[in-house]
Amino acid sequence: MGLKKGTFVVAQTFSVLDPYDSASKNIIELSNDGDFAIVATVDVCVKNPQRTQVSLDSMAQIAVRATDSTFEVTYEILRNGIVIATINDEMDFVPASFMGQNGRHTNFPNFPLLLDNYPSAGINKYELRVTRVLTSEIEDEIFVASRSLKATVFTS
Repeated sequence: MGLKKGTFVVAQTFSVLDPYDSASKNIIELSNDGDFAIVATVDVCVKNPQRTQVSLDSMAQIAVRATDSTFEVTYEILRNGIVIATINDEMDFVPASFMGQNGRHTNFPNFPLLLDNYPSAGINKYELRVTRVLTSEIEDEIFVASRSLKATVFTS
């Protein structure tokens, strides 16, 4: 948060040592029921919306312990509960093609650069939300491991 003029950064980051161990600290297992998980959040206080831009940078490590399958994960950034950007990431997973990793695959979906022009005055809550899209064909484990959400606020 901040009310000063000029540029400032607000960030939340989580590191996970083993992205395939459901007992690892900070890991989130995505359920197969279509529920979402908020995996990172930052609050930005805006005093003068007409003179403010927020640059958002994010990353989430999606780890899968699976057999041959296709699965989909939706990756979204929200401002005050409203989706402002979405990535639908469908992956075809064939463990044999990943150098004998015994059914393991890691993907890092991210938004390269997202600029939010003139957000509302007051506290703006930015969230990184991940949803496992319902798929009847797989029961495999999908985890959100290391992740981050960074907001760089430019005011004039």
